[in-house]
Amino acid sequence: MHFAHGHFYGNYQRQRRLGDIALAELAPTVPESEVAPHVHADAHCLLLLAGEYLSTAAGMPARARGPLLILNPPGTEHRDRFAGLDGRFFTLSLSADCWRAMAQERRLDAGARRLGSGAMAQALGLRSELQHWDAQSPLAVECRLHALLDEAAIDVRLDADHAPDWLQRVREQLEDQWRTQPGIAELAHTAGVHPVYLARAFRRQYGCTPADYLRRCRLQRAALML
Repeated sequence: MHFAHGHFYGNYQRQRRLGDIALAELAPTVPESEVAPHVHADAHCLLLLAGEYLSTAAGMPARARGPLLILNPPGTEHRDRFAGLDGRFFTLSLSADCWRAMAQERRLDAGARRLGSGAMAQALGLRSELQHWDAQSPLAVECRLHALLDEAAIDVRLDADHAPDWLQRVREQLEDQWRTQPGIAELAHTAGVHPVYLARAFRRQYGCTPADYLRRCRLQRAALML
């Protein structure tokens, strides 16, 4: 079974199209046992808002609850589905041609996978635009789309480069302690390395300073709470 651009199993509660971009909010309508393996011709992100979801995307648990965000490149074949019909989800779809153009500017070739909080913050913003559409929404959608794909490209780089365990511990500490302001000495103690080496390695691996990363974590948390 092949799904055309912007088509999904579900009841469309809201939807908008901007050329090669389609936004929609849906509720599931097909029972879990009746969902057949299928292929999507386009690329799409699925933002899980409510319900229990089963997906084979990389980084996903066997059964998941929202909020979470999945990216499926064009041609993804899967049997992702809801366990029950009490769910809700938002989708951002890009035609295959649009995806190829976007992918030329970024590293986006990692297959179906769960995206991080930075991309999810942009997806939540896109959903808000769909809910409160006005004359500025088309521009806002394009800007948030580019920001989401930039975040997805960062996720790919982080996964592919395999940061050392000590550097991952520092990143996790910043994500967990986003309400506080840990100093570079405290972060270096967590890592077991010299503060100067930590600062250099963090920037080289993640493309920003620990302080910039902490600011981004705070913005993401604020966006999720909104």
